[in-house]
Amino acid sequence: MRLPEFLTELSPVRETLTALEQGENAMAEAVAEKNGQVCVETATGGLTLWERDYGLPVREGASLEDRRAAVRAAMLGGRTLTPAFLKELCVTLGGGDRGEVEEDFAHWSVTALAVGEGRVPADIPALKRALERLKPAHLSVTVLPTADMTAQRWEAVTGGVMMEVWG
Repeated sequence: MRLPEFLTELSPVRETLTALEQGENAMAEAVAEKNGQVCVETATGGLTLWERDYGLPVREGASLEDRRAAVRAAMLGGRTLTPAFLKELCVTLGGGDRGEVEEDFAHWSVTALAVGEGRVPADIPALKRALERLKPAHLSVTVLPTADMTAQRWEAVTGGVMMEVWG
């Protein structure tokens, strides 16, 4: 409800309305901050509660992204580490745009490639820690961050492969 201007210009009413507006803004900011703790992606102080809920060690000094990745991995539960799930982890925890999996059945090993489009994914340590918790004991999982570099000019792709870079 809007009050008439002649009433809002009176001295005690004007100050009261200004104070009410400031209090409302402060309360809206506090509510937005508390609501941000409900989601793992935006939680800061609330990460301690998330870690306790999932039985993880509370790592107050660690980086927020590292702690969030640990909580997201715990949220995944006890799913079987299938190639499809491993590809999904390369995207959700590894920061890749897609995941690729190379299996070596004879040696009980798997190579997971977190592939970034034109960039190398940076969240590989978080992915490695999650896989240590999720993988079966007999399986060796190697995680490699890779970049998919696509040439934008036709001349660049007509000459064939000149060099392959592995790293």
